[in-house]
Amino acid sequence: MTDSAIYSMVELSPAPQAQNDYRLQQKASSSRHSPLCYVVIALGVLTAILTSLLLSQWILCQGTTYSTCASCPSCPDLWMRYGNYCYYFSVEKKDWNSSQEFCLAKDAHLFITTDTQEMSWLKDFLNNGFYWIGLRNNSVWMWEDGSVLNCSRIVSNSFVQTCGTISKNGFQASSCEASLRWICKKIRL
Repeated sequence: MTDSAIYSMVELSPAPQAQNDYRLQQKASSSRHSPLCYVVIALGVLTAILTSLLLSQWILCQGTTYSTCASCPSCPDLWMRYGNYCYYFSVEKKDWNSSQEFCLAKDAHLFITTDTQEMSWLKDFLNNGFYWIGLRNNSVWMWEDGSVLNCSRIVSNSFVQTCGTISKNGFQASSCEASLRWICKKIRL
């Protein structure tokens, strides 16, 4: 019995050496590929993260009615989004005609609305002061698109005040030559 055990030991002794050689070769080859594997894994994780961020940004822009243009690419820089429109609130001041020209040059128009929700949203962004809007008085107060203003009263102090403004307190008439800020509006792309 001892002989067979020794015989077995002698027979099996080259096999473990071959296994050890094979394991060393596997370890050497896997260690050569492990930095590459780490790079591939890192790139895969980075791709998954970027895809998730883009998808969440798209979902946010689709699901909200208001966002700044920095987070939503459908409005130009410095414009704000509400619903299907983009709005520009100027910081400089111009007369009514120059304000209208500025908006037209941006494929927009001075602010026009018949929507009470839009008016409520807009008033949240008006600081102290008046902004030109697309409203004029030619015997009757009309928006620049030709529709009549459906409002009970526009505050006016004289007959030369024929251009419309808006403030937190509502609509008010002003002389078209006054220098005020303005609001442009255009359809969102």
